[in-house]
Amino acid sequence: MNYRKPKAQKVFQGTFRPNREVENEPEPTPAGNTRKPPRYFNKYSKAFWNDVQSELIETGVLTVVDWRAFELCCEAYGQFREAHDAIYNPIDHETGKRSKRTLEEYLKGKNSQTMPQYTALNKGREAFFKYANVLGLNPVARGRIDIRKSEAEEDDPMIAILNEASRG
Repeated sequence: MNYRKPKAQKVFQGTFRPNREVENEPEPTPAGNTRKPPRYFNKYSKAFWNDVQSELIETGVLTVVDWRAFELCCEAYGQFREAHDAIYNPIDHETGKRSKRTLEEYLKGKNSQTMPQYTALNKGREAFFKYANVLGLNPVARGRIDIRKSEAEEDDPMIAILNEASRG
């Protein structure tokens, strides 16, 4: 998928070229406070939402306009986990309890037309990785983000001395 990268992303990745950019690109407002996950989320989506949102807010990655993308990322993760459970821990309809099985047991006697859970698993995984990359939720994507220090931190000589001493 080809899309136009925002200026901030180009700066983070080191590919920003002023001669090719619009002068006054809008900069969204920081996300502010944490929010409750949407009601329709499954347990996996809710857990991911609660585990990750505060870190994205604190680092400035999540802005007010990013909540929907974050919601889709969490939903994709939840769908992936539900499909994973359907394959590896299916519900036994006689007892109502979950049983364990291997991928080999699941795939036995099936083809691409008879594996809806496997297809859903892969689509959920792909969607999650796309959103995770956009939000910097893996080491490679995070390595492309350069969180700027506040002006107070940059100008304070005491902070510079303490930072230098901690690197020791």
